[in-house]
Amino acid sequence: MTIIQLKEFVKTGKFGTITIGSTKTDVINLLGNKYSFGDLGETQIIKYGAYEFFYWTETEIIFGIQNDQLQADCSNHKEMINLKNKNYRLDKWFLQNNKNITFGEVIAFLEQESIFFEILPASISNSENVIKCLESNVSFDFVNEYDFVELDEKGKVKTSNQYFETEQSKYVLNGIRLFEH
Repeated sequence: MTIIQLKEFVKTGKFGTITIGSTKTDVINLLGNKYSFGDLGETQIIKYGAYEFFYWTETEIIFGIQNDQLQADCSNHKEMINLKNKNYRLDKWFLQNNKNITFGEVIAFLEQESIFFEILPASISNSENVIKCLESNVSFDFVNEYDFVELDEKGKVKTSNQYFETEQSKYVLNGIRLFEH
């Protein structure tokens, strides 16, 4: 069984053997034929759970890899962050089933692994910052408005509360991405 390391992706930009410049065929060879498909015209997406691989329609060259479903705001969060079949599984490093990860926690994990990063504004119009890893160009984005969902013993939503954070360190991880720059 192949183990794909999320930590290695964050450090190097390699998702197993896949990186920017790989092909759609490379992704299928690694992850298999069971995927969802999105046709965006000039670009396409193949999706394994919430892990998306963006490629150019004409060349089938990968230009983006992401999971932007990392908030624990749904009853299927476990499915959104776990990736596995009989041939591979994702070692999801610091991601935890049904748990939000904060901006401050991501910084601590990166520092613990000596992964150098910078903090950048997400855009001029909002206060949410992005953490960008310097060596790999992998970025983390966050939200300051989020839901906290409590599940019952059967995995069904028991309660759901909305939060609005004003302190950056408590913003919640939304996505991990690598796009061609």
